[in-house]
Amino acid sequence: MKKVLLALTAVMVMTNADAQKKNIQSASNSLRNKEYKEAMDLIEQAIQDPTTKDDPKAWLTRAQIYASMDQDPGYADKGYYKQALESYMKVVELKPTYETEQVNQGLLFGAFKSYNNSVVAYNKKQWDDAFNSAKITADVYSLQDGKRFANNKGFDTVAASAMVIEAYSAFYGEQIEKALPVLEKLKDNPIEGNANVYLVIADAYKKLGKQDKELATIEEAKKRFPNNPNIRNEELNYYLRTKQQDKLMQKLEAAVAEEPENAMYQYNLANAYTNMAFPKDAAKPSNYNELIAKAEAGFTKALALEPDNIGYHYDMGVLYFNQASKVTDDMNAVTGTTAEDDKKWKALEAQRNALFDKAFPHLEKVYTTYEPKMSELDNDNKSIYQSSLAAISEIYARQNKLDKAAEIKKKIEASKKM
Repeated sequence: MKKVLLALTAVMVMTNADAQKKNIQSASNSLRNKEYKEAMDLIEQAIQDPTTKDDPKAWLTRAQIYASMDQDPGYADKGYYKQALESYMKVVELKPTYETEQVNQGLLFGAFKSYNNSVVAYNKKQWDDAFNSAKITADVYSLQDGKRFANNKGFDTVAASAMVIEAYSAFYGEQIEKALPVLEKLKDNPIEGNANVYLVIADAYKKLGKQDKELATIEEAKKRFPNNPNIRNEELNYYLRTKQQDKLMQKLEAAVAEEPENAMYQYNLANAYTNMAFPKDAAKPSNYNELIAKAEAGFTKALALEPDNIGYHYDMGVLYFNQASKVTDDMNAVTGTTAEDDKKWKALEAQRNALFDKAFPHLEKVYTTYEPKMSELDNDNKSIYQSSLAAISEIYARQNKLDKAAEIKKKIEASKKM
């Protein structure tokens, strides 16, 4: 009796398999007649049935149905290319050599269409849609460990561009953990791997608070792009932000030595010397005069290279103004009434006024440049403008030009309302 049951079961399986194979053929016939609904119903039965769910012919037929619908004007907005592409990829999974040329054509069509959609979404800043569409293109390119389309140079370029969109969409969409694996692959891509990718990776690790990996990325980037100024600036910013003063100074001095005509490097080094000369909540350093001289030399060189750079003028003006403030403190410390004390005080006053005279033209440059375009200034530059005016007002007050000091204060108040 058991043998009879087994035999009946086998016959039933064979009968069902035959039925599903007929469904595949019927689905193909319906497709030729553009009877899409019937074709879809038949093919869905086939791919869900245990006897044909792993039949590459069933999946290829399904791919052809959805690809044809995608090309039909009546279904153009339905996005059926996605189901078509999913089916072509299933064929490759089941049997990589099955109808290779036909399957590859379908895969490429879907990959390119996904890429085009990713570009549109990226330009609209629709980060999730851009990421998902670009990933589809990248997944097709990666089939069989990237060997399936190894000789297709045109696809190499499109896939690399898709990887850029995939990585940057996740990054700008604040999905850093999703962006990093793609970025790490992208930096080694022969087409799109460039210095900017390293900068984005470093920024991603910074956002995650992983300073060790951030620095490792910058150092790797420096080895690969030794002359890239953006990478060097990123390294300097890293040491500045992490308050590693000794290493920062080493890097800055090396940068200036290698590129003495780079105004930004001269400026950054001068700023570093300024910060060392005027440490927050700390005593005046013993090498104060040396630091001041180096800072002044750096700002002078930077301004010689870029004479209209307002930021450089502002910081050089601040350098002189801060020195004058230190001299004012020394003047206030002279409390005696002897002739010697008076002589000392007047010598300090002359020294302070000389520093004010040096500071004034730089601060005035900021004021006269920014005042006509106050409404266009961002918050940072507006703050520079107001700080310059505050310093000018104090200089006038110290020089007993109280009417001019009052006039400048009015400008400061007016700027706060803009």
